[in-house]
Amino acid sequence: MSESKRTRAVARLARESGVLTEWVDAWGNEQQVARDDLLGVLSVLTGRPLNTEEAVSDTLGDISADRPPIEPVVVAWDGVLRPVPTGFQIREAVIVLEDGREVPVGVSGRSLTSETQLPTGYHELVVDGGIHTSHILSAPSRAHHSPRDVLGLVAPTYSLRRLHTDAGVGSVGDLAALAELCHVVGVDVVGTLPLLAAFDDQPSPYSPASRRAWNEMFVDFGNIPDWDEPGPVGSEGSTWVDYDATGRTIRSDLLRYSAHVTVTPRLRAQVEAYLKREPEMRRYAEFRALADVHGRNWRAWGDSLVPDRERVGYHETVQWVMDKQLTNLSCGLRDRGQYLYLDLPIGCHADGYDIWDDPGLFASASLGAPPDTLFVGGQDWGLPASIPSLARKDGHANFRRAVQRQLSVAGLLRIDHVMGIHRAWWVPHGAGATQGAYVMQAAEEMFAIICIESVRACAGVVGENLGTVPPEIRDGLSHHGLLGITMAGNGATEPKPTELVALSSHDTPTFAAWWKALDVEDLEDLGVFDDRRATAERDSRALDVGQLRGRFGTDSSKETQDALMTWMAQSDAAVALVNLDDLLLEERRQNIPGTYLERPNWRLRHDRTLDDLSSDATFSEHLRGLGESRRADAKI
Repeated sequence: MSESKRTRAVARLARESGVLTEWVDAWGNEQQVARDDLLGVLSVLTGRPLNTEEAVSDTLGDISADRPPIEPVVVAWDGVLRPVPTGFQIREAVIVLEDGREVPVGVSGRSLTSETQLPTGYHELVVDGGIHTSHILSAPSRAHHSPRDVLGLVAPTYSLRRLHTDAGVGSVGDLAALAELCHVVGVDVVGTLPLLAAFDDQPSPYSPASRRAWNEMFVDFGNIPDWDEPGPVGSEGSTWVDYDATGRTIRSDLLRYSAHVTVTPRLRAQVEAYLKREPEMRRYAEFRALADVHGRNWRAWGDSLVPDRERVGYHETVQWVMDKQLTNLSCGLRDRGQYLYLDLPIGCHADGYDIWDDPGLFASASLGAPPDTLFVGGQDWGLPASIPSLARKDGHANFRRAVQRQLSVAGLLRIDHVMGIHRAWWVPHGAGATQGAYVMQAAEEMFAIICIESVRACAGVVGENLGTVPPEIRDGLSHHGLLGITMAGNGATEPKPTELVALSSHDTPTFAAWWKALDVEDLEDLGVFDDRRATAERDSRALDVGQLRGRFGTDSSKETQDALMTWMAQSDAAVALVNLDDLLLEERRQNIPGTYLERPNWRLRHDRTLDDLSSDATFSEHLRGLGESRRADAKI
């Protein structure tokens, strides 16, 4: 095979496999994926070595031969099933609805049609007695409406603290106290970072042990059923969460409670009822029990291990407790007209339950991002990438369960890096982050699942669409009624009614730190910026600060921040989201992207307690004023 033919063959294989050979970078320049990098991504996607011309040709042939005669997933928007083409002559077909009822299907040559308006949900198209099947996603074309003209307050749960009940890390009870404070001053949206299950030494909420289970570190010990023992007490005034020491104490106390549940029939019956509703939690508990004893690298476990019954009972119990507490929190907020705002990470830790549960679904590649203005070397997040063609075979069950878990309690859900439902940057294991390529995803089907679950839960959805965003995602958010996100700051344009506006996030410096260019100082210390770039960034920041002061006629950092927040509150944005770190004039950061052990990420505790904030008239009046600005400027 000549070089030109080989190049064309590789390009065709990429096209057939859904791998982009070209992309536009953060600077607006068109980039071409190097052939070796393209072959690396194609190899992990197809599961085949592609180091010879024959291997490329054989793989192309096998892809054509293995193409299913009927699509594994079809979407019926607003219950209308479009004609479904097939690659063979059909004898008979029927739609089996989610509730078991059957709907007839018309057969016309090599096409299937149905005149029946399908109910919202997950159905199955059965062809020729089950020889071929397809998942039907019957989805409303628009997600449940998001709140409009509301103010929100967001804070990491681990950072919160109350007098006399602090266990060394914030709890669901602290989040409830924050929600009560918000209710009193007219704040409708109460947000936090993911509350998902985590490994003891992995504090990042964006690298969870599962996207389908909760983290018992956040249990409110003052609200555990039939348990009067005092909860653990953390170090008073501690600046950072000590996940090792605090985790040991919390889990030790919860283990004693689990033993109590085991010998208390009434409580055990409640746990069993929960497990009947959520049967997957039995399997999750077995996985975590094995990991507790044998380490989390399940690839080395072998097939004959039996989980310890006491450990299984522990994980079943804590999932029940967390589910109960979060459900009560969510219901309490809804009854008051408030919304619990949660965040769905883009993936799961490589050693996590979701990967162990279906290892064949994932490729030998990690999710990440190509080079941008901050990370010129690209990013490798270490989160396993799921193979789109395999995800379609079970109707995207992994993604569906993750969305369902969040929406079981969230009134408003943020989907982190929503671009990932359209295309995902794959980094093959052993390769550098710049040696990846974009792999196309089944975006229409993912949007359909989001709309189904959003409408069923009566909850709005926000897509985190910051950064380099393909137009298909912006169009998809608009078409399906999801909010986008815009960041307030120097030069910010008026937010749209279809957007959430925020001043900072868990991945950015606080406004007080940004004002002083402390983030530039930190990145210089980390070696991300050299002296020349650091100087240029400081000069640019000084200009930005000057423009903001001129724009609002302000002087100090706090004056300018207050003016920006008021501008956000008076904007057309659906939601104006304020960060508690900014209100507290915090200069430390929750997270510095691209660092792991270099910085104490995901550990910051607030110096002020919620009790203190509740009694602080200045703090309360500031929030109340922002909320009143929202309502006064609400568009009818």
